[in-house]
Amino acid sequence: MRRNAVLALAGSIIAILVLAVMVAVIGTQFDDVRLKRNDLVLEVEDLSTRVDTLRRERDSLKSQRDALASQVDQQLRSIEQLKAELERVRTRAQVSSSTATQ
Repeated sequence: MRRNAVLALAGSIIAILVLAVMVAVIGTQFDDVRLKRNDLVLEVEDLSTRVDTLRRERDSLKSQRDALASQVDQQLRSIEQLKAELERVRTRAQVSSSTATQ
């Protein structure tokens, strides 16, 4: 009887040790998953910040592009006006020189 009690006690201790090891392994895996999750959260925050920065840069570049396009349009209009003025001056000069030669 005593032997059976000792065997039962030994079996119980072994079962407890196996369960303790399993709980420790599961706890370690759980901690690993939690650490990876925290790392992923930080990575997502970093990527989100980077996306926001890139969007601001994109918007800034669009504004600069639009401003430059507006300046180009103004310069082209100015060039066309100067060409028209040059043509008027040349026409007047030709009229004046042909009037003077007659």
